[in-house]
Amino acid sequence: CDLQLQHSLFIVAEHHFRVRHCLMALPGTKTEELTKIISHPQALAQCDTYIQNLGIAKEAAYDTAGSAKLISEGSLKGVAAICSEIAATHYGLDILDKGIEDDPNNYTRFLLLRMAPVRIPPGVKCKTSIAFSLENMAGALFKALSVFALRDIDLSKIESRPCKPDVMDRLERLFWGMGGSMLMGNRQFRVEAPTQAGEPSQKRQRLANGSSHYR
Repeated sequence: CDLQLQHSLFIVAEHHFRVRHCLMALPGTKTEELTKIISHPQALAQCDTYIQNLGIAKEAAYDTAGSAKLISEGSLKGVAAICSEIAATHYGLDILDKGIEDDPNNYTRFLLLRMAPVRIPPGVKCKTSIAFSLENMAGALFKALSVFALRDIDLSKIESRPCKPDVMDRLERLFWGMGGSMLMGNRQFRVEAPTQAGEPSQKRQRLANGSSHYR
């Protein structure tokens, strides 16, 4: 959310990548010979239950594939890495186990950004990301979300976070630049709404008319 306000970039596409982690070590190494597992902190967290069941110490490294590189180039015996199957092939390591992530629905979302917006053909499913601020008053969030509900607009994600003064200044300048009105309040929200290309423009116009705190 903060990055959206700091940079004038447009999200034009997204890709959900299925992350499958593998446990790998030097050729000939057996799982019972391992004394340490290294990988990026995020990968270690995603395989935490698996690592605990093995009862092996873990250590954070700068990168997942970089962990495989360290083991390969340093000939680190008794050390395993958690990374992709491609990394094992590239660095000549043996895969001891596959699909070791705790969550079977382990996905990472990647966004495609551009300096300028793109025109989406009618009928193409898309999302609209909106950042807005509310006055500090009872029922403010409820009233803001009701604008979506009354128009049957589904929200796939909503995030609330305290607003920093400089972030509010940037948001206010963006609003003024887009013909918006004055911002008030001390909390900002970010929502994502799935939409159909060709439909959002009319709905967004009606939303803007019903709220003075939209981006």
